[in-house]
Amino acid sequence: MAFKSAIFVIALAALVPFLYDSYMRLSTISNNAPGKLTHINNLKSEIKFKDTVRSCEDALLIESRGLAIFSCDPGRESYNTVMGIFLPGPVPSADIFAYDYTDANAPESASLKRFEIQGYEPGADFHTLGIAFDEETSTLFVANHRKDGPSVELFTLDLAAFTAKHFRTIRHPLLHGPNAIALISGRELLVTNDHYFLAEEYPTLAVLETYLGLPLGTVVHVDISALLEDPAGDVKATVVAHVPFANGIEFLNATTLAVASTTKPAVYFYEFKKAETASAPTLTFKSLVRIPYFIDNVQVSQDGALYVAGHPHPPSLDKYASTRHKCNSPDLASADEAVREECKTTRAFSWVSRWTEEKGLEDLYIGADYPSSCTAAFDSKRGVGVVAGLYAKGVMVWRE
Repeated sequence: MAFKSAIFVIALAALVPFLYDSYMRLSTISNNAPGKLTHINNLKSEIKFKDTVRSCEDALLIESRGLAIFSCDPGRESYNTVMGIFLPGPVPSADIFAYDYTDANAPESASLKRFEIQGYEPGADFHTLGIAFDEETSTLFVANHRKDGPSVELFTLDLAAFTAKHFRTIRHPLLHGPNAIALISGRELLVTNDHYFLAEEYPTLAVLETYLGLPLGTVVHVDISALLEDPAGDVKATVVAHVPFANGIEFLNATTLAVASTTKPAVYFYEFKKAETASAPTLTFKSLVRIPYFIDNVQVSQDGALYVAGHPHPPSLDKYASTRHKCNSPDLASADEAVREECKTTRAFSWVSRWTEEKGLEDLYIGADYPSSCTAAFDSKRGVGVVAGLYAKGVMVWRE
C-alpha cells in the first residue's frame, strides 16, 4: 500500500507542473480574447512601406550602418510550415530588404532597398524565417523552409550595392525545422527547431505538440568550420537544450542566452559556457520570465534590454493567417461580398514589450492597427525601433 501511495505521489508531482502550464496557456488565450484585450500604444510610431513589403518574420539592426534588415515572405500566405498552411498553386519566394533609418525625413523610395539575390540555386524556392548577421564577414544567415527540405542559407551582403551573394547551404538531420538563429561566431551558431513533429508530415501531432506545450523543440549547436573550407564539408550539430516551441534566440550578454518558448509562454535564460575542446558548448538553465502572450522572437539592444514581440490570441492569428491569400489577392475587389466583409473584419493582434532585470516587463504596444507582431528591435543610441509583422503589410517604425 505504501509503495502504491508513493507511486501516486510521484506521478502527481510530475503531473502538477504540466497541468499548471496548461492552465496558464488556456488562461492567456482567454484573458487576451479580442473583447478583453487592453490596447496600449506607448510608441511614437508609423507604419512604413505598406505597399512594398509584407509578411516579414524577422528583423535585425546593423547599428554601425543605421540599417534594419528584414526577411519578408508573401508566400507565407499559402505556404507556412510552422502554422500548417499548405495551399495548392504557385508560391512566391521571399525577399531580403534593408531600411536606412538614419534619416526620418527621407522618402520611402530612398530609404528602402531590396537586396538582389545572386547565385542562389536556380529554380529553388526561398521561404525565410529567422536571420542573423556576422558583421566581421558580412555574412547573413537565413533559416529557409524550402520545399525540398529545410536549410540555413549563407549570403555575403554588399551593403553599398545591396546584393546578397549566396555561397553555402547548411543542412543536417538535426535542423529539421530551423526557426531562429544566434551566432557564436562566423563559424558557430545556435539554431532553434520550433517543433519535433512537423505540420506537413504530422499535422495532428504538430497541433498537439503546440497546444500541450510539449518540450520537444530544440536548440542545436552547429559548427560549419569544415563547410566553409569546402562546400562538401561536414556540418557538425548537437542538441544542447529542449524547449517547448523553441522560437526566438539571442545572447543577452556573453554568458547568458535567451530562448523564447512560444507555448510556455516564457523566455528561458541559460548560462552559456563555451567548450574548451571542439565539443559543443554547455547551456545550463538559470531562470525564466513568463510572458502574458505567445512570444515569437527576441532581440537585445546595446543597452542590454530584451525586446519581445508575439501574439496575444492564437485563434485570432490562425484565422487571420488562413484568410490572407484571399484578402491580399488582386481579385479581392471583385470577390464575393462575404469574402470582402471577412477581410474587413478579421484582425490579428500584436504585443510588443521590453524586459530588463531592473524594471521587469514593460508593455510598449498592444493592438491590431499593426497586426501579428513577431519581432521588435531597437537601436538604443539613435532611439529608433522597428517591428516586423508575420502577416502585416509594411513595418512599424518608432522613434524616441
